Amino acid sequence: MFQIYYCKSLSDIKGLENWNVSNGNNFLGMFSHCKSLSDIKGLENWNVSNGNNFSGMFYYCKSLSDIKGLENWNVSNGNNFSGMFYYCKSLSDIKGLENWNVSNGNKFSYMFSHCKSLSDIKGLGNWNVSNGNNFSYMFSHCFKLSDIKGLENWNVSNGNNFSYMFSHCFKLSDIKGLENWKKYLKNFNINDVIK
Repeated sequence: MFQIYYCKSLSDIKGLENWNVSNGNNFLGMFSHCKSLSDIKGLENWNVSNGNNFSGMFYYCKSLSDIKGLENWNVSNGNNFSGMFYYCKSLSDIKGLENWNVSNGNKFSYMFSHCKSLSDIKGLGNWNVSNGNNFSYMFSHCFKLSDIKGLENWNVSNGNNFSYMFSHCFKLSDIKGLENWKKYLKNFNINDVIK
């Protein structure tokens, strides 16, 4: 497990560009609480293909606004993405994650929770979350999120926890797309995701 957490003054990751993390499988909380970290471009060439746990990797990186450097990451072995970007309150979009293969992921809880500037999640429309079972609080407290276009076609057939998924998303006005989820889940209650 690699950890640089609680480096509160760290603003960029210069010097880590050429780290060989190809054998790493646990990235749990790696940059957690690096609250000044704003530039992660140096991670763009990291080989994280053996990684299975990305939980809390950028937890409380509240200055992080651009994650495009992660766009070529191979996260296909990842199963735990819970809280990965929790409280990245400067993050306004998720460009860079559109083509992630998260098909082995089962834990997505709190992944973007408290991303208070996040307004566009359309890029997640192509995600294969068919193995996901826990989506609780995934987008809770995303105050600027106004629609969930892109998630209508998610296959959530293995999901069993959607509690508070969009809780405190005060600008969210249209969640009709989630009606499509009922074809996978007989007992799905759309009110559970927003209460």
